[in-house]
Amino acid sequence: MRKIKRLFIIIIWICLTSCVPTRSTSIIYSDSYDKRSDQTSVTIFPYGAVKIPGQWTKTKENRVGGQYFFIGKDSVIISIALSPWDEYEFSSNNREVTPGNFVRKFYEWDSNYLKAKTNGQVRIVKEDRERNYLIWNIKNEQGLNDYFLFGLKGKIATNFYVSTNNWDEERKINFLELLFN
Repeated sequence: MRKIKRLFIIIIWICLTSCVPTRSTSIIYSDSYDKRSDQTSVTIFPYGAVKIPGQWTKTKENRVGGQYFFIGKDSVIISIALSPWDEYEFSSNNREVTPGNFVRKFYEWDSNYLKAKTNGQVRIVKEDRERNYLIWNIKNEQGLNDYFLFGLKGKIATNFYVSTNNWDEERKINFLELLFN
């Protein structure tokens, strides 16, 4: 009788613990090009959507970073990532990271990593604290010259990236800001 009781308790425990929700979220991704408006729409549900001017083709996905990479007609490479601000390694369960300082902390965390990985130099190109975004650049002697926009809209972190030698700095900045708006 005790074995049956113990087995019953174990079965109940398994049922109860298997019903506990996890923190992971299922993501639904889609992209499409509208020839009429000459825009590529990227949806990362449930986090949001981004409209990209022109036709862009998805080339790869980084599941760990939640980034989707695209290439444009003039060989420009971009990436888009949307995710909850408080699920990043540096911000999860960290009371020092708040919505008010998230963008700056995100920059510090990611730029330090990329700087060490590429032996590059980083600089903040533009920061808009009112609209809660920051544009930065990483450059090295091997020809790396990439631009990022880190932003926060509500509870969703935005990470945009552009890499090309075909555009000047002003065009890259304008493009990143257009994606963020």
